[in-house]
Amino acid sequence: MSESVDENAAAWALRHPLDAAGHAELEAWLAVDPRREGALLRAMAALSVIEDAVEGAPQTQAGEENPHAPVSPSPGSDPFSRPTRRRMLIGAGSGIAASAAGLVVWSQLVGERVTTAQGEIRRLPLADGSVATINTDSALRVVFAKNSRQVALDKGQAWFQVVKDIKRPFIVDAGIAQVRAVGTAFSVHRGEEGVQVSVTEGIVAVWPSRATGAMSILEAGQFAHFRADAQQPETGTAPAEIERALAWRSGQIALENETLGYAVAQFNRYNHRKLVVSDADLEAERLIGLFNIDRPEDFAATLEASLNVDVKVSPSEIRLSRRKSRSH
Repeated sequence: MSESVDENAAAWALRHPLDAAGHAELEAWLAVDPRREGALLRAMAALSVIEDAVEGAPQTQAGEENPHAPVSPSPGSDPFSRPTRRRMLIGAGSGIAASAAGLVVWSQLVGERVTTAQGEIRRLPLADGSVATINTDSALRVVFAKNSRQVALDKGQAWFQVVKDIKRPFIVDAGIAQVRAVGTAFSVHRGEEGVQVSVTEGIVAVWPSRATGAMSILEAGQFAHFRADAQQPETGTAPAEIERALAWRSGQIALENETLGYAVAQFNRYNHRKLVVSDADLEAERLIGLFNIDRPEDFAATLEASLNVDVKVSPSEIRLSRRKSRSH
């Protein structure tokens, strides 16, 4: 089975439900190659795993049909019918093949474009009642249709509080990574070092956009970090770290044993007047505290009092350096 057949089958699975024209187009695609029907069934089955996970579908009860038993479609049956998709449910656990789960790339996605300037944090109510809280220097596009809710995060970071709508999954395209949810809360950060997905409530599914790796299910307090050069994301559980990293939602920077270098980088994301550290060893100092994002001067004053730091302020920067000991 070629990769292109699997990818096309995955794309068809994600187009459900189809209108009359779509059904005709699907039938024409299936007729070209007998292998395509099997590829389509595998794609729908894998997608069903994700739907059950993110929608919280009940488990099969005694006496019900085994959802893991493979079933061949009857002649003339609709391959997109819900009973067939549930019967074809295959695989369990945290991962399934992305080539079977679906490839979603919206490079040409057109919709409402929202941007934030440096230092701006915006709370954006969406048409379905969901809310996107958008971090500094970010850009995203929103397209809501009858059967889907799609967001393309072009750069930066947003935290989504998603209203549950089983018929319209909420999907975020972050370039190298995709996120699928129904009713939950999660953050997506797209930066130069990759894409970080962090879940604060509920369950989401994540997978690489163009890899043949696995799709992962993340629960509240878990994260996945995608890199362009890696087939699979790094995943883990770190609820306290996630909450600290999302302190920007309330206009703060939370530090718990992070380095001064890390803190400076965070402040500089939001402010035109930059913090500059003159000494490499000073950058390695560990800090604890909660600071206002838009007050780097207050942060510098705290360092001056607690770490024996010299602070020099100019219109463009706040320079931090080790205070030289005075000889007597």
